Amino acid sequence: MNIDAELESWREQWQSETALPVDLRRRVERQTRWMKAALVGDLLVTLVIGGGVIWAAARSPQTDMFVLAGMTWVFIAAAWAFTLWVNHRNWSPSAMDTAAFIDLSIRRCRGRLAAVRFGVVLFVTEIVFCLAWIYQHDIRGQRPLLTWLLFGSLEIDITWLFTIVFAGLMVWYRRKKRAELEYLLRLSKPE
Repeated sequence: MNIDAELESWREQWQSETALPVDLRRRVERQTRWMKAALVGDLLVTLVIGGGVIWAAARSPQTDMFVLAGMTWVFIAAAWAFTLWVNHRNWSPSAMDTAAFIDLSIRRCRGRLAAVRFGVVLFVTEIVFCLAWIYQHDIRGQRPLLTWLLFGSLEIDITWLFTIVFAGLMVWYRRKKRAELEYLLRLSKPE
């Protein structure tokens, strides 16, 4: 083998290993920005909802308000624990090559799919708790539960509408992330 051919071979190997598609890099950077924005959103929710429920419990020091505040903070703590767990090691690639960026994208995609499952479970748990709490404190009297749940008030109707929209968004987002994961897994397999 002559020296020029060997150097050319090494150059091609080096370029194939370190050449990072610009669109992949931009996609990962955009995901990182979204992850940071989501953390800011989570922090705002924690401050507004968590702080608001503490303020409400302090203004009305009744046992039921402390239960509401306590459960709200349990939900907030669960959401934070999950967020920190799912984002662990998903902030930057382990190297500056295509394989590392694809690996990071796959981990992030799997994390988003886990977030869909967790989000649905958390949402249902919160809705059940909140509706039970509101039902116990409904000032219009204790109507039968089904009557109260089905078109019992405008607020309940809005809750059901929001639940339907949330479920539809979760189904759409899950399908999108599963398709993305399949694409990324195909990319990561050597040909």
